[in-house]
Amino acid sequence: MIRERQTCRTCGSATLELVLDLGKTPLANDFIDPAEIRNYNTCLPLRLCVCQTCTLAQLADTVDPRVLYARYAYVTSTSRTMDEHLSEQCRHLTEVAGLKRGARVLEIASNTGAYLRKFQEQGCEVLGVEPAHNISEVATKSGIPTRTEFFNAANGGRIATDWGKADLIVGRHVFAHIDDLHDVLAGLESASHSSSVVAFEVPYLVDFFNGTQFDTIYHEHLSYISVKSLQALTEQSRFFVQRVDHYAIHGGSILFHLRRRDSGSSEHPSVREALQVESRMRFGDAETWKPFVDRVQHVRGELPALVRGLRAQGKRVIGYGASAKGNTLLNTSGLTNKDLDYIIDNTPFKQNKVAPGSWLPIHPPEWLLRDRPDYALILAWNFAPEIIRREAEYQRGGGRFLLPIPEPKIVNYPPP
Repeated sequence: MIRERQTCRTCGSATLELVLDLGKTPLANDFIDPAEIRNYNTCLPLRLCVCQTCTLAQLADTVDPRVLYARYAYVTSTSRTMDEHLSEQCRHLTEVAGLKRGARVLEIASNTGAYLRKFQEQGCEVLGVEPAHNISEVATKSGIPTRTEFFNAANGGRIATDWGKADLIVGRHVFAHIDDLHDVLAGLESASHSSSVVAFEVPYLVDFFNGTQFDTIYHEHLSYISVKSLQALTEQSRFFVQRVDHYAIHGGSILFHLRRRDSGSSEHPSVREALQVESRMRFGDAETWKPFVDRVQHVRGELPALVRGLRAQGKRVIGYGASAKGNTLLNTSGLTNKDLDYIIDNTPFKQNKVAPGSWLPIHPPEWLLRDRPDYALILAWNFAPEIIRREAEYQRGGGRFLLPIPEPKIVNYPPP
């Protein structure tokens, strides 16, 4: 079910340094029926190490993906923030890749097809690859052709044979979930042609570090990516890192572009700029990570103290957003159904389930105004500005939000 890594998954070096141990936690997306709690026993080590050679931060232990994705509950957010982000990125990549009507766009880990639909509406021919059966079924029924499988070297070749080579290959927040990245590169080579653009959006190591985003550490997130590590990964491949775009989404992400070495493309200045920032931060030095660990331990202590202090005053506290990061936050801070009443979430796959480890029941969003708890802890803090704006009625009635990252606090209303 789980194995410890001995070498870096991008550069192959054995210079891995353990920087943070979060103990054993359940799988972050293992939402289960209440009746299953008694027999649940999947709690696995959650440790972060960094490669001192290429600076890739990565989990020290890798869980079998067949276990991770057996009952996957994550679906692409339907928030306005996410929809606007997907539209903007679609326009950007359409321009960068020079896509015309009929161009082929392939998405790896396409989820419900929300992103591909943006390209489909522009007249592109689209194809998704999604390993979770329950999710790929939703995409197919909504009109997005989807293959239910993991993307790898073998499947990349079959896609090229069955469907054709893609003009644009995209992946959003999947690259960090993949153990054998070199195998994926081989698949990308098979599925692309000399002028194809490959673009992956990933959580960026700089933002992860600066924002103390330890709650984004969970068993699916195997890597926390730097541009230097991407260069190490592609060094012996047909690709090179051609461009880097930075986005605020998910607390800070980059969209890195890969182009073939025979494409005639030159390196965009953004690559060198990113490398200069990373060099100054010295991620390969274990000493660099000590302040990060101190900040993590501070949040892990202050958040439960804040919640339990409110409970001691007779206040009721719930969770807002049954996110994977929220489950890491709850489990590594020791917060359970003794501290919060429930979590609200708009994902049908999660409703009427319980969150792994904390065993908090998941209810639909309308419970917020129906029940009017005193406080709601925003577990999906990457969408906090939109949530706070949208839930004005809850706050006008006296309800208040709590933010956990980077410093646990109560959000004033109205905001200054």
